[in-house]
Amino acid sequence: MRRRAFTRGLALLIVAYGFATWWVFTRSAPLVSARPVTIRLAHWQIEKGPPDGLAAVIKRYEEINPRVKVEAVGVPSPIYRQWLRTNLTGGTGTDIVEFAYFLGGVGDVPVRYFEPLTRFMEIPNPYNRGTKMEQIPWRRTFADNLYLMVSQSPEIGQIYGVTLTQGSMRLFCNRALLKEITGATIPPKNFLEFRALWAQVADHAKRTGRPLHTLAGSRSNAQWLLEMLMQGCVTRLNLELDRDGCLSRNSPQVLEDYLNGRWSAKGPDLRAAYALMREVCLQMRPGFAQLSRDDAIQEFVRGEALFIFSGSFDATSLRELAPFPVEAMHLPQLTQDDPVVGPFIKGPFLEGLLGTGCEFYLNKNTRHKEEALDFLRFLTSVEGGQIFTERSGWLSSIRSVPTPPELEVQRAEFNGYYTGIFYMGMGPNSEIAFKQNFHLLVTPQGSVDRFVEALEANMKAALTEDLRLDLHNRLAGVRAVDSEIIAMSALNRVLAVSPERASRQQTLAANQTLAEQRALESAWILARRGAPNSSH
Repeated sequence: MRRRAFTRGLALLIVAYGFATWWVFTRSAPLVSARPVTIRLAHWQIEKGPPDGLAAVIKRYEEINPRVKVEAVGVPSPIYRQWLRTNLTGGTGTDIVEFAYFLGGVGDVPVRYFEPLTRFMEIPNPYNRGTKMEQIPWRRTFADNLYLMVSQSPEIGQIYGVTLTQGSMRLFCNRALLKEITGATIPPKNFLEFRALWAQVADHAKRTGRPLHTLAGSRSNAQWLLEMLMQGCVTRLNLELDRDGCLSRNSPQVLEDYLNGRWSAKGPDLRAAYALMREVCLQMRPGFAQLSRDDAIQEFVRGEALFIFSGSFDATSLRELAPFPVEAMHLPQLTQDDPVVGPFIKGPFLEGLLGTGCEFYLNKNTRHKEEALDFLRFLTSVEGGQIFTERSGWLSSIRSVPTPPELEVQRAEFNGYYTGIFYMGMGPNSEIAFKQNFHLLVTPQGSVDRFVEALEANMKAALTEDLRLDLHNRLAGVRAVDSEIIAMSALNRVLAVSPERASRQQTLAANQTLAEQRALESAWILARRGAPNSSH
């Protein structure tokens, strides 16, 4: 009996081992790539759409480049910043890395860990041969000429990455629910009509006993909505503060202006803007600031919110997850007759995103720099862009890539004012202060007065630290460029002067002068106006 059981067990083990062997060699991916070179790309776009788009681009690239295998590494966004810093510091970063200026607290990363791509940008992308972009310099094949990449660069004039997509922020509507509540499917045309709809939603929820709010809420969706509304609320303020005639304000300028006493959260313009914030946030479920973007999407697809405000990057997910048709529409505009912020409205706010996004950077420590750069070129070619759009539902950042009719509503419209700063945090310290006190504004027990008093209590110290941090990062960029300029001077002494090298040296030197001037101005203001800092 025991021998029979042993024989049966041994036979079962042999069959299982044989099946496992067959599976490994015929069905599973090889443990080691048969290709000579493997490059890895890290990103946080793990929602529905982008992973499929990237996979399709990678598949096509590997077909035409049999030497190279490309692996996409998806990292959840809540841990991406920690993952990024840990791996880059430890020397285990991927060859290509998604990065963005808005991550916060990582302003030093580009200069320290990424390879500038500036010198490649005036050369046509070889993967665009046979297209309208064949003779166009790589930079000018992007819909915004990489405007945002240049404006956010820690080194003036440097381009550190390429972008994958362009998009917009949109209000997504459950049209069936809208008809149930109002008896019609006509969306609000302006913000006054939008306000009137809030009362109808509240009344419908009360009559039916259903959990229902006008807006699906989370900290991310609320922030995106408030930032867009703030564009309209602070346009007049930003233009009044714009001494340089740039028609836009950046963080260092606003930090310096505060320390010079040129604006305050107690001013009537910002108090009105914060009052509008309170109104809007009360249309979301209580506790929304503790919830994630996924929670807001689930609330919307359950039919517990009439609208969700999000980027076109969520359009694919919403269409596939919702059991009802989802329609994207424009956010109703604020107007000058608005009872809360009307006196401070200059005109319509910008509905589109100024620049292209989903930025990918080249790790300067990669062992496969040439192959990684080559993949970035294909990813941002006309062919690569078209493949990505067709499979992801996201618009490509590349010119001449056709837009599918169903995605036309997602195209950015540059039809209004955009003046830069939203006054919801101008750096990591002021952003933390804003978020720590946000509950004093948006809870039923909160008020604008309580919020503003708490915010102003530590505003000077927070903004001082933000300006110090910005100055530190700018000086780090200056030092890195100094080394390159000196190296070029040394090459000029021992080699024939190259026109390309001379042009780049001249550009860097001019940009360096401007960067040093800005750094000197910040240092001067900190020395005279900044709050004491016990850590220095």
